[in-house]
Amino acid sequence: MCAGIVAFLLFQAAPPAVPSPAADELRRGKNSFDRGEYGRAIEILRPLLYPEIRLESESLIVQGYRMLGVAELFQGHSDAAAQEFRKLLQLRPDYRFDPLLDPPQVVDLFNGVLRAHEAEVATLEAKQREAARARQRDREQCEKLRAGPAVIEKRFGRNSYLVNFVPFGAGQFQNGHRRKGWAFLAAETTLAAVSVAAFSTNFALYGSQPKRNCRVDLGPTPCPPEFIDHTDENRSRWLLRTQVASGAAFFVAVAWGIADALHYFRPETPLEVASAGQPTLRSSGARLLPVLMSDALGPGLYFRF
Repeated sequence: MCAGIVAFLLFQAAPPAVPSPAADELRRGKNSFDRGEYGRAIEILRPLLYPEIRLESESLIVQGYRMLGVAELFQGHSDAAAQEFRKLLQLRPDYRFDPLLDPPQVVDLFNGVLRAHEAEVATLEAKQREAARARQRDREQCEKLRAGPAVIEKRFGRNSYLVNFVPFGAGQFQNGHRRKGWAFLAAETTLAAVSVAAFSTNFALYGSQPKRNCRVDLGPTPCPPEFIDHTDENRSRWLLRTQVASGAAFFVAVAWGIADALHYFRPETPLEVASAGQPTLRSSGARLLPVLMSDALGPGLYFRF
C-alpha cells in the first residue's frame, strides 16, 4: 500500500491531535533559550533528548538539538556543543547555520564539526538522496495505482505448419531467418531455372529424339556406323545431364530447406501493436494468416521481406 493511502487511513482513524507534554516542555525550553537563560534551557531540553528522545517529529528533534548545542556552547561546553551538532548532522546531513543570522562562534564550531565528520556526512547525504528518490518512486507508483491498473496487451500470430513444406525459403521467412530464406530462395530459383532452361532448349532443338546425320551422302543406302554424325546426339545428352543434375540439386535444396524449417519451427510468433492498435509482424517472413473473403474466413499466405 502506498504511503499516501496509509497516511490517509491513519488520519481518518486517529483522534484530533492534542499537544503532548514533550512539546510543551520544548516551548518552555525555547522561551528560556530566547531570553538567554542557557543553563535553564539546558535543564529543560536535555531530558527531551536523553536518555531517549521524547519529541514526536523530526522537526522538533532538529530544533531541540540546535538549541541544546548553542546553549552548551554559550555555557562554555564546546565538546558537548560539538556532540549536539554532530547529532544534528546525523539527523539532517544538509543542515547548515546561516553566517549572516547566527553568531560567528556558533557557525565556526558547527563548520568545524562538519569538516571533522565530512565523510560521515557525505554518506548520510547520499542515503538521504536515495531515500528521497525511493519516496518519489513510491509516489509515482501510487499515482499509477490511483489512475487505474495498467493493462499490458501481448499478441501472438499463429504460424502454419504447412508453410514449412513450401519451397523457395518460405519456411525460413516464417521462422524469421531472413538470410537463410534469401539463400534458399536464390539457390532453388537458380537450380529450377537451369533445369527448365536445359529441358526447353533440348526439346526445342532436338525434340524427343535427336537425329543422326551421315557425314557422307550415300543416297538411299544406309549410313555405315563409322560415318554416323553423333554431334546433335551428344549435345542433347549433355543438355539432358544438365537438366537432371540441376533438377536433382533443386530437390536436394528443397529437402534441406524443409528440414531446416521444421527444426526451427515455432507455433506462435510475438506481434507488435501498431500506433493504431493493429498487430503487425515483428520480423520479416511468411505467415499463413486468416483472410476474410466474401464473408468467408479462409487461409491466406502472407510474405514479408
